[in-house]
Formats: sequence, structure tokens, C-alpha cells
Amino acid sequence: MSTDFAILAFFSLMLAYLLICEIFTILFRLTGLTEETARFQVISMLTTCGFTTTESELITSSRKRKKLAFITILFGYIFSVTIVSMVINFFTRSNDENSLQIIFKVILAVIFIIIIWYILLKVNVVKIHFDKIISKIGIKIMFKNQDNPIMVLGIFKNEVIAEIIVTNLPNELLNTELKNSFIRSNYNLQILTVIKSDDTTKPVTGDTVLENGDKIIIFGELKNIKNLFIKEKSF
Repeated sequence: MSTDFAILAFFSLMLAYLLICEIFTILFRLTGLTEETARFQVISMLTTCGFTTTESELITSSRKRKKLAFITILFGYIFSVTIVSMVINFFTRSNDENSLQIIFKVILAVIFIIIIWYILLKVNVVKIHFDKIISKIGIKIMFKNQDNPIMVLGIFKNEVIAEIIVTNLPNELLNTELKNSFIRSNYNLQILTVIKSDDTTKPVTGDTVLENGDKIIIFGELKNIKNLFIKEKSF
């Protein structure tokens, strides 16, 4: 294996590692974790540290999260073994090349990885489209239109702001105007925004009727949101 090929292979592997990290972060967010918590858990599992003990209940309390955790940890072991073997192979075969050239090529590869990682996380247009694609795939595979994926956007003491992708509208809201749904009196929840399937935003009024395919921004206690929108007992 030439040094150039080894560096290219290592660069490709690290890029795949970052993409896998972001993909699983999005999938865990669909189960109700905040982005910060989801990314921390995914990084912990991909680095073969497992998930942190203090937050293990977040994973074990949900069948979907346990399945995701198993797959994530499996990817972590595969990446760890592959990376270690590539590094060992790289250094055993690079003795005949100029060390400065090797260092320069490695630095270039690292810079490219940082640029791509920055684009993926910081450029809103790219991040939004990437999140949307992975979310659609994740919803079809993980939920099969039986649950309503919840993504926690922010936490404020006992309440949260969450984004819900409505795939299976609860009976309490089916063909019912919000003013007649008792969503505030029974669940103490407030719908802030409704985004239709064509990405148009609709003002929320008492006459608003939710439909499957809507994306809603809601405020209230997370347990109440789950009680209304999640039918599966072990969310």
C-alpha cells in the first residue's frame, strides 16, 4: 500500500466516521433526545466507551434507542479496529518516504476533514437538507408511520420546545379544531407553529386542524407531549 493511498483511505474512513456520527445523532434526536445529548451519546458509543452511566436510563428506557445504541457501538468497534490497523500499516510502510512530505499530506487530509465537518454542521443550508434527508429515512425505517418522531429543540426547567413530525395523528386531534381538542386543558401543551408538508408555515389559531405530514413546534412538559403523541409505552 503506497503512502498516498494510505492517506486517502484514512481520509475516507474519517469522513465516513463523521458522517456516521451525524447520521446517528439525527436518529437519536428522532427518539426525543436533544441534539447536544444525542451527539454526546453517539460520540461515546462510537469511541467504544459505550453510553455514559449517568444517562444510561435515557437509552435503556426505549426499545428504539437500545437498538440504535447496539448498532452504533457495533460501528464504533468496526471503526476502531480498522483505524488501528490502518495506522499500523501506514507507519510500517512509510519508512522509505520523506517524513516531511508525509506530515504535510496528513495535515492536508486533516484540514479537508475539518472543512467538510464545518460545512456539515455550520452551513445551515447543507445541515438542513442533510437533516431532512436522514430524518425522512429514519422515520420510514424506525417508526413506519406508527409513532410521531419528537425532536427536542430546547429545555426550559420542566418544559421543552419540541418539533414533532406528525405521521400518525392522535385520535384527540383527528379532524378536530385545536379549540375543541382540549390539548391545553388536558395536556397543558401549546402549539407554537405548524409547518405543512410543502414547507409553508401556517398561523396557529383555534380553528387550526392538524394533519398527517405536518411538522409542529410545541411547548410543554415532555412527558405530556409523549402521552399525547406516542402510543408506544416504552418510548
